[in-house]
Amino acid sequence: MKTLRARYSWLLTTQAIGSAALLSQCYPLYARLLDDPGHVQVYADRPMVTVIGSSVALVQGAHWYRVFKVPLPVRDTHVVLGQLVLFVSRLAFIIASALFSLVLFRHLPEIDFGRNGNGFVWRGLLLLAVLFSVFCFTTELERLGLALRGHERTPDNDDRARH
Repeated sequence: MKTLRARYSWLLTTQAIGSAALLSQCYPLYARLLDDPGHVQVYADRPMVTVIGSSVALVQGAHWYRVFKVPLPVRDTHVVLGQLVLFVSRLAFIIASALFSLVLFRHLPEIDFGRNGNGFVWRGLLLLAVLFSVFCFTTELERLGLALRGHERTPDNDDRARH
């Protein structure tokens, strides 16, 4: 059980670091878009795209490895801690969704796709990859929060349900 808990903790920490890196890159973009909302802007430079791409790969790799190889190691219920984890998961997704909403509803209608359509397509795919990565991390936090509250199936409480 200690090895399982250590692997799970390492994978969750990896996802948290990757998600924090993604959100740290989203905040400056969000602030720039809010400062000048009437113009189409190009602010994702090469270092920022490198950090974003690496963070997406880090989150996705840790998330999918955890989903297929490492079960939740929660044995005891901790209702208050579970609620706090659920709160953090929702808060993280709200922050990422704010950037997506700003781009989608404010800037997408004004983009001239005929001028540089490929550039906008890859930036849009990168934005979706960021949003999906944060979504994967938040669903992991939700599963953990529900397990801590006693509502998620884990190997331990699955055995108890059979008896």
